[in-house]
Amino acid sequence: MPKLDFSGINKIAYKGFADQEERDALIDHGFTVVDENPFPEAQRPSTALAPIQTANTQPQGQSPPERAKKAFIDSTGKRDYKTLYRLAYDFHDRHNPPTVDRDYWKGHTRGVDDTPTAEVEYWKQTAQDAAEITNTHKDPFLTGLIRAVYEELEREYKILTA
Repeated sequence: MPKLDFSGINKIAYKGFADQEERDALIDHGFTVVDENPFPEAQRPSTALAPIQTANTQPQGQSPPERAKKAFIDSTGKRDYKTLYRLAYDFHDRHNPPTVDRDYWKGHTRGVDDTPTAEVEYWKQTAQDAAEITNTHKDPFLTGLIRAVYEELEREYKILTA
């Protein structure tokens, strides 16, 4: 199959010229002027915004707080996402940033030299906290969030000890 050449695509001008002088200037600069829409089937997406709901346009039987609460409940009505996100956030907040003895790592190599006791204790406490949260709530969504936060803490730790 022959290689396609798209090098001239940036030199296409389509309608909307202020006047004939602007059109001629574009042609002088090597642009190809297209007077008809070469892609009639392509419709521009609507930029109209949905109307803002006022007190008179609320869905019947639902007040704004009810709708807001629904956004954080799964289809079964049993999983409260807002609470799960809060648990993951609190876990991240308690353990971020990772404990790092920067002075120690200036003269030592991670993976070769022993890890300082304070850092070992930090990781033990972080792992225990993660296990306690996931075992207490036994929710796979929360477990995934806690795992993602733990991996993020590990990533940060590796950057700080590099």
